[in-house]
Amino acid sequence: MNPTPSSLDAPPSRLGQALANARGQGRAALAAYLPAGYPTLGQSLDALHLLSTTVDVIEIGLPYTDPLMDGPVIQHAAAQALRAGFRTEHLFTTVRELAAASNTALVVMSYWQPIHHFGSSYAKVLSLSQ
Repeated sequence: MNPTPSSLDAPPSRLGQALANARGQGRAALAAYLPAGYPTLGQSLDALHLLSTTVDVIEIGLPYTDPLMDGPVIQHAAAQALRAGFRTEHLFTTVRELAAASNTALVVMSYWQPIHHFGSSYAKVLSLSQ
């Protein structure tokens, strides 16, 4: 991929900065994963805030009803979050709150189906959350 003049002028992303900082310290970046809403929305927010104090990158999972490619631990966590009432809109609230409270790089992990079901505004709503 060849950078365009506009991409060269853009400020570095949180992810780019996190990776550059770790590289500058001669280490790998530390990333942690947690499905949003597990075991409850409040408890996951508490855990994510705690993680943001120690890791370079947080991967926030979007719980899905049919996580066939995930292992049993993540499948159980996603099912628990959904049973506790988690909805896609909660993901945006979670990202918004965490991004406002921390400079930690945030990456959302998801299957395609929940994004497709939410609709074409998913990326726009998510980007406005950061």
